[in-house]
Amino acid sequence: MAKKIHLTGFMLFAPAPHMIMSWVYPREKIKYQWYEIEYWEHIAKTLERGKFDMFFFADGWAGGTSPIGVRYAIQFPNHDPVSLVAYLAATVKKLAFAVTMSTTFYAPYMLTRKLSTLDHITKGRIGWNIVSSIGAAEAHNFGMDSLPPHDERYDRADEYMEVCYKLWDSWDDDAMMMDMERGIFADPDKIHPLNFKGKWYKVEGPMTVIPSPQRRPYLFQARSSDRGREFAARHSECIFASAIGVAGMREFCEDIAARADRYGRNPKDIKIIWGAQPLVAPSESDARAKMHEIRARIPFEASLALMGGHFGIDLSKVDIDKPVGDIDAPGTKGMLDSYRKANPNVTFREIAKTYLSGSDDNPMVGTPKQVADCMQYLVEEGGGDGFQITPAFYAPDYFDELTDQLVPVIRRRGVLRTEYEGRTLRDYMTL
Repeated sequence: MAKKIHLTGFMLFAPAPHMIMSWVYPREKIKYQWYEIEYWEHIAKTLERGKFDMFFFADGWAGGTSPIGVRYAIQFPNHDPVSLVAYLAATVKKLAFAVTMSTTFYAPYMLTRKLSTLDHITKGRIGWNIVSSIGAAEAHNFGMDSLPPHDERYDRADEYMEVCYKLWDSWDDDAMMMDMERGIFADPDKIHPLNFKGKWYKVEGPMTVIPSPQRRPYLFQARSSDRGREFAARHSECIFASAIGVAGMREFCEDIAARADRYGRNPKDIKIIWGAQPLVAPSESDARAKMHEIRARIPFEASLALMGGHFGIDLSKVDIDKPVGDIDAPGTKGMLDSYRKANPNVTFREIAKTYLSGSDDNPMVGTPKQVADCMQYLVEEGGGDGFQITPAFYAPDYFDELTDQLVPVIRRRGVLRTEYEGRTLRDYMTL
C-alpha cells in the first residue's frame, strides 16, 4: 500500500515567508495585500479546499535593524500570527492551524493559557511549534543582552515543557460540574495547584482555562541540531525538518527513531514533515522558466542577510569564499550542519546562491505529475510523512495553483485524503 502524504501550508504573517522577494508580483494580479485579512482568508479557504492538514505559521521577534532586511522585506515586518489564527479559525470549519511561540519570551503560564483558549476557539484544531528563539536581536527587544547559550535554551525548554504539561493536566476530566440544581460549578478537589519550583521556573497554578478539546495542543518542533533532535524526540508529536537528499532524510528519520526509543516512545508516533517549495506548470520547461524568473530577482546581498540571520552569524565579518569549516552557528545550528555534511568544503557564498530558494535541478519543479512522483519517491525512499509547503510567489495564487493542479494528481493515487477524518489536528495527523 502506498504511503499516505500529509500536506501543510507554511507562512509568516509577513510580506514574504522564506522565498525572498516573493512579495514582488504584477500589480494587476494582486487581489489583496499581505496585511489585509482577505489575503489570509483566501489562503485558508484554499488550503481547506485542498484538504491540507493545517496552516502553519512561523514567527520571530526581531527585524528592522538591518538596512538590507528593511529594503527587501526579509521576514520583516512580521505581524502576530496568534491573533490572526483566532480570526481565520472562524472562516474555515476543518482546516487546522499551528502557531510558533517561544519558550524564551513567553512565560509558560501565559503560553498555556493562550493555546488552551485557541484550542477552544478552533474546537481542537490548534498546534504549537515549540521554539527557543535563535537571534540576539530578538533578545534585545526583551531587555536581554543576548540569548542563553544554544544548549542551555533547550535545557530551559525541557523544564518549561514540564510546567506546561502540569498546567494542562491541572484539571481532572470531570472537575467541571456545572451543576445548576446545587449551584456547584466545579469540584475543588479535582483542580490541582502545581506549586512548581524548578531551576528556571516557579509557577503556582492551577490553569485558569478549562480543559480544551485536545487538552494540550498538537506539539511541533523544527530544529535539527543534536540537542534540538534530543528535545524533539522527547516532546514532539511532529517534526518540521530539512535534509539534503534521500540519504540525509533517511539518516534523520533513523536518528529520531533511535532517540524516541530511548525515551520509551514509539517512533511511529512522531511524524516528520519536510520543508518543500514545489512549483508546477503545464510543462517542465515552463515550470523551470518560472522558477528562474523568481530566483533571478533575489539580490545576493538579501540571500546572505537572510542566511546570516538564521545562522546567527554576521557574514560581513566572514570570508564567504572560504570553506565554512567548524564555524559556530548560535542560531539554526542544525541547518548549517546539514550543508557541511553534504559538502565539507562548502562556502557561505555557495549556500547563499540557493538558500531557501532551491537549486537549478530542484526535482519539485515540473509538471504536476513530475512533482507528485517526486513527493512519493521522497517519502517512500527517504522516510517521513509529508511536506510543509511554503510559497514561491504571491501566496493566494501559489496555493490556488497547487490545489487546482498538484493536489488532484496526488489524490488520484490514493495517498492524500479526500475528506477530513476526525475532529482535531491530532486526529488529522494520526489517523
